[in-house]
Amino acid sequence: MPVLLRAKAHGLVVTGKNLHYEGSLTLGRDVMEAAGFYPLEHVEVYNVSNGARFTTYVIPGRDGEVVLNGAAARLGEVGDVIIVAAYDCVADPGSHVARVAVFQNNKVKEVREVKLL
Repeated sequence: MPVLLRAKAHGLVVTGKNLHYEGSLTLGRDVMEAAGFYPLEHVEVYNVSNGARFTTYVIPGRDGEVVLNGAAARLGEVGDVIIVAAYDCVADPGSHVARVAVFQNNKVKEVREVKLL
């Protein structure tokens, strides 16, 4: 089965870092809901500001919050722009729809669905 994009948050701004946390990415519940992320979901993070890419999981935080925790805190700075993406194995790519949330100042600017075909 192909692995396709399921959910994406584009244009988030890092609001904090916590090097001594166990690990993960804290996202505000509003961000998670808009993009369609699940708590503890495996995600890929792409730092637009410095080119770093890493894998972690999502934990819910306060609205608007985007915090790099643990080792991820070394891969970005407060103010960096990031993209967060979740993928899924898809049995029928022809009917697959991904959810893309675009953010400005960590507020939802647009949410759209993207079809493969």
